[in-house]
Amino acid sequence: MRRPPVLIFAVLLAPITALRAQETASDTLLTVNHYLDWEQVADPQVSPDGLQILYTRRWVNQLEYRWDAGLWTMNADG
Repeated sequence: MRRPPVLIFAVLLAPITALRAQETASDTLLTVNHYLDWEQVADPQVSPDGLQILYTRRWVNQLEYRWDAGLWTMNADG
């Protein structure tokens, strides 16, 4: 049984179209690259003398496919 050429063309074109759609970057939609650049700051604590702020920073570790976290300090005056 011979298949119509339009059907064969559609079957061959569908994967190419799907791959091309994934390549389109977006500045307004959340993409995988946006997620991998995501960082979170949480739990700020002011030192007793009021000169420094201690906080937790989380980021995506792209090499080990996990979230990492660390304690950071900054001067209270910015």
